[in-house]
Amino acid sequence: MDIPGIRNPMDTALLAKSPQAVVDAWKVGQLLNARVVSAPRNGQATVNISGALLLAQTTFPLKPGQALQLEVTGQAAMTVLKALASTPGTSPPVTLSLPPQPQLLTLFQTGQSLSGQLIPTADSRQASAMLELAGQRVRVQLSQPLPTATAHTVKLEVVTPGTIASLKILTPPSTTHSNKSTIAQALRNTLPQQAPLPALLTQLTQVARADNAGIAAITGKSSQPGPPLPQPFIEQLRRVLDGLPNTHSVRDADGLKQAVAQSGLFLEARLAQTLQQPSPTPPPADFKTGLLGLLLSLLNLRSSSAATPGGNMPGQAQSHPPGHAGAAAATHASRQASTPAPNHAPSLAPQFQQALADLLRTVESALARIQLSQLVSSTVDDDGKRSWVVELPVRARDNIDLIQLRIDKDAEHKAQKKSAHWTVNLALTLDGLGPLQARVSLAGTLVHTHFWAEHPQTTALIDEHLSLLQQRYREAGLSVGALKAHHGTAPEAAAPEENLPHILLDEKA
Repeated sequence: MDIPGIRNPMDTALLAKSPQAVVDAWKVGQLLNARVVSAPRNGQATVNISGALLLAQTTFPLKPGQALQLEVTGQAAMTVLKALASTPGTSPPVTLSLPPQPQLLTLFQTGQSLSGQLIPTADSRQASAMLELAGQRVRVQLSQPLPTATAHTVKLEVVTPGTIASLKILTPPSTTHSNKSTIAQALRNTLPQQAPLPALLTQLTQVARADNAGIAAITGKSSQPGPPLPQPFIEQLRRVLDGLPNTHSVRDADGLKQAVAQSGLFLEARLAQTLQQPSPTPPPADFKTGLLGLLLSLLNLRSSSAATPGGNMPGQAQSHPPGHAGAAAATHASRQASTPAPNHAPSLAPQFQQALADLLRTVESALARIQLSQLVSSTVDDDGKRSWVVELPVRARDNIDLIQLRIDKDAEHKAQKKSAHWTVNLALTLDGLGPLQARVSLAGTLVHTHFWAEHPQTTALIDEHLSLLQQRYREAGLSVGALKAHHGTAPEAAAPEENLPHILLDEKA
């Protein structure tokens, strides 16, 4: 078949056989938007142009759903269309096609801008979604899957208003924006539920003591009578507390690394990795896992005590090892039969219920606190900066101290040949030393360290040992910059560049 004007086959992407009514409306030089319906077979593919399904002959591979912009370069028995080259490295725009919708057809005009909401379907493998537009909800086919699994408002442009309308998404949903929105909403939900860990840990420690395992341990009122908490629950709580790192284990790098790993910050990530294994095994128990186990036991204990007639309190609660808190623990707990304790006055039942509710809120607040740290640690700034927030409960004799860590990593500047800049902020309160803060900054091999103590004697004690720290730094191959002890509290974290104003010459350059 003679097709005049075609000299270079690379200029001709499609040779379209089309209904005469559609082809007659085309003009040489006209730009058209099309969407591939079926992949080429024997050099022929089906495309959707202006709402009409056309058979096209092509010399290059096409994918179903792929969006194309075509130019009419000639008209003969076979109309010639040229696919316009897109910018290298850019993905084609996301287009969507609507099935016949009489109530919407009158609204569409070529080039018209619209605003709608795209709602992903349950089957993420299909390139389809629900579109809410002008009060209507219709299923649409997408040229490519959405980058996010949450609903988003998008701006649309009408490409073809035909029987099968074609719309182009001008502002496709961004995965990064979606993640930030999800995290922001989770932060708003978590903040009212969380509470600082020191008071919560103190209450759990009091409940775990052998001589104080009744209502008084929960309410803090020593004169409050009441039955003891079930021994299996007390033992479960003690296992959780005994699993915490101690002051000796966090003194070296390996112990501190293990403590961070078991803080609960990475529980969900470990579970996700476990599910990808051929033979999944439960990950090691951590602090969050233990709290989840306590939560299940408390919920079961509260429901059992509420169901016990005549004000009798349950004598035992099912104990679950911290590493097995989950659906199996909940199922097993629901089958247990509570052993009644000796009768108490009916008026004690509300008091016991209130005490359990207080303890339940304590555990829930601790879990929310860990979740808050997880959410903060999940965000990435636009400039590439990352931060991790970790709170480490550490056993110290009969008490539990709390080490608060914030680790900041600035983005690497490859163009300026600058390595990533790390900053670690630490805060803790030690018996006899008072509140203590530290900030360690590392850029390449140059390290800066500052300490702040509220007690003057603590500041003097730290100052006496700075020479030892300097020696340890040098043994590790680091160059020591600022190394000081200050009296007072730490100021707000400074920008990384502010820690390096006097470094004008790198001796190793």
